[in-house]
Amino acid sequence: MRRNTASTQPAARVEWPFLLPEALPRPVREILDRVQRMEVSEGGYLALQDGGGKTRGNVPLRRTQWNQEKSTPLDRMLTEWPWGIVLHWYGEPEYFDKTITGYLRGFDSLRDANDYTTRTSAHFLVGSAAPGTQAEAKEDKIGILQTQAPDKDGIPFVASHLRPLNYKLHRERKQYFVKALDALEYTDRGVHSILQDFYDGPKIDPGWRTIAIEITGFNFDDLKMAPGTQQIANVLGVIWAVMKRYQIAGLDIMGHQEIELDKPDPGKLFMATIRYLLGIKALSEDDEQMKGLVFGRFLGEGGSPEEAVQKYFKFVRDYLVLVSRPAQVFGWEISSQYWTLCDQLPGAARPVETAGSFSSPLEGKISLKGDSYLMPESHLGVDLYPEREQASRAKSGTNEVKLVAGGECLYAGKNQGQCAGKMAIFHHRLEEGAVMLTVYSHLSELTSLQTGQKYPQGHVLGKIASPQVFMERFLHFAVAYGATWETDLRLRADLPLNASPEWIRERFVEPVGFMKERV
Repeated sequence: MRRNTASTQPAARVEWPFLLPEALPRPVREILDRVQRMEVSEGGYLALQDGGGKTRGNVPLRRTQWNQEKSTPLDRMLTEWPWGIVLHWYGEPEYFDKTITGYLRGFDSLRDANDYTTRTSAHFLVGSAAPGTQAEAKEDKIGILQTQAPDKDGIPFVASHLRPLNYKLHRERKQYFVKALDALEYTDRGVHSILQDFYDGPKIDPGWRTIAIEITGFNFDDLKMAPGTQQIANVLGVIWAVMKRYQIAGLDIMGHQEIELDKPDPGKLFMATIRYLLGIKALSEDDEQMKGLVFGRFLGEGGSPEEAVQKYFKFVRDYLVLVSRPAQVFGWEISSQYWTLCDQLPGAARPVETAGSFSSPLEGKISLKGDSYLMPESHLGVDLYPEREQASRAKSGTNEVKLVAGGECLYAGKNQGQCAGKMAIFHHRLEEGAVMLTVYSHLSELTSLQTGQKYPQGHVLGKIASPQVFMERFLHFAVAYGATWETDLRLRADLPLNASPEWIRERFVEPVGFMKERV
């Protein structure tokens, strides 16, 4: 049996934590409930098992022409190097024949790849039907197919699913997935993926070191096109079985796009979901080996298993933040219930209170006569003016700026950009499960705010004053997606004057509409 030569789990026995399935968000439980028990046998075939762990039979084997032609000792995957798993979407065109015959015809057809013509192949094809055995196979119901037969000892033959690596892009620092992993590894040595080794290690075609899983469908990051519960469960089951058989670490599961930047499959949000679900499955099952493969790299010398688990789930979001956009991260946080799960992790701090309601940052009536969201096009918030009759009252308190909802202070200090004065930035957990930021700028003074400290709704943040005798005082108020803090505001508390409308929309939301829904 092949053993991964990389250190994926500690040598000494580790008492990994366990999470009760009842504590999981409902969408997650529904997926895990549909994952069938399966294993890759010593002979290399994927077998389904019953509830007691007894083999029911192998999944259907339908060999591609590539596999039939490339099954010699010279075509065996390299066993002296660690392996990874690569996920693809199949990308069926309109009116595609969605039968077993149709998919095999697609694999077997010739296509151009750079300056040569080839066929494609994968080790598994995953559809949306419930998995069945060879005896239960139906032409038009695809659950899980094994599309390549392994060698006699269970070692797979190489599949044709990747083009040669573009080292030029990497040298130019444009391979942003590798850059993201390097950045995360700089702060946490537990972060390391085989993807980094592909580009910075010995120049070996990654096809010789990766098992390919094709998934029927395409455009997975579009909610209308995303795989359903059963299909995601099928993907998770195959990954689990392959990892266990060939000792593949959780961080060595990649999407096609992460290796080849001009490929969109299978989607950044989809890959984050798979990594997230893999961690949950490992945490909620009594399988110490798989927990080591998923969480082991984060354990470190003298580290606790609970911290390793927390670091893994933090990595899942941090990586998505670096390779996507804050608006995408926001949607993923809601669909995955990421923060709800983090509150349930062993050793986690007390659950964060959600901002159930919002209130106005200024008392009394407010006028919106100044700049607004994207008017002018580089304006990322809205200017709020206390009405004159309110502002003229000496003791009205209308110059006080208040926190619109309970949250954590991330920044309090001098404004660094287009709004003069001082500013504060706060972090809020929404009831929907995602996080948002509120930004208060153009303040004449700040109260004694401490970063990292949580403050209640209505807490006085500071005051606004007229910048000139002839000018009215106003508050510049903005609302941003939570990941905007990591991508931009943490390094520079205000944004550049030349930000494009598209760039702003990916980071900030229209604040008036957002507040109307919640006040």
